[in-house]
Amino acid sequence: MNRRAFFAWLPLLALLAAGAISCLPWQRQPEGQLVYAGPTEQGTPAGDFLPGTDIQYVGLTDQGAEVLIGGQQAVKKKGDSLDWDGHPLPGVTLNLNQRIVWFTEQKLHAAGTARLALEGTQPVAMPFPEEAPALYKLPTTYNVKRGETIPGTTITYVGSSEKGAELSGVEGYPHRGIADSITWEGKLLDGVFLKVTLRVVFFNEEQLQVAGLATIGLTP
Repeated sequence: MNRRAFFAWLPLLALLAAGAISCLPWQRQPEGQLVYAGPTEQGTPAGDFLPGTDIQYVGLTDQGAEVLIGGQQAVKKKGDSLDWDGHPLPGVTLNLNQRIVWFTEQKLHAAGTARLALEGTQPVAMPFPEEAPALYKLPTTYNVKRGETIPGTTITYVGSSEKGAELSGVEGYPHRGIADSITWEGKLLDGVFLKVTLRVVFFNEEQLQVAGLATIGLTP
């Protein structure tokens, strides 16, 4: 698949991903763990490592794309797998299942799925480091009961009111209506940061449902 074909397919892939997400149950996070998973696409300049991994793109050769995986040389073709499982930081497990889409002398592009599992998180609100060397942007959905905190944040659902869904832990106006946005950014672990942009899908006196995008930044 060449670059033009790949980008032509992106809108359809986005719609399919959104449809798949809408059919999934609303997430209840495992006890003591935060999990983020979904489609990912990465471009890695020659000489750099795939974000959060020990896979380095060396460059273009006559045989294909030369990569080092844990220091071991491999030559890859378009469509070849580029998977990785490991721990980029303490408390962080990263699982990548990707295929090489295209590569040039300057850059290698891979697409597939990513899963990040975080143990022992303690969310603290603070600015998100936009220049984090490893970034993963993944879709997320939550069903939060009254009195519970939106996972990975310090925002709590207080309950329903005449003005909308009432939240604590947000700056300024605490109420949100259907399709209104909820944003949060902060630190989860040493070197692990989160920024979420969510929309209210549904709420009543007992629960709040939100969906949106989580950006996880790793700064080893």
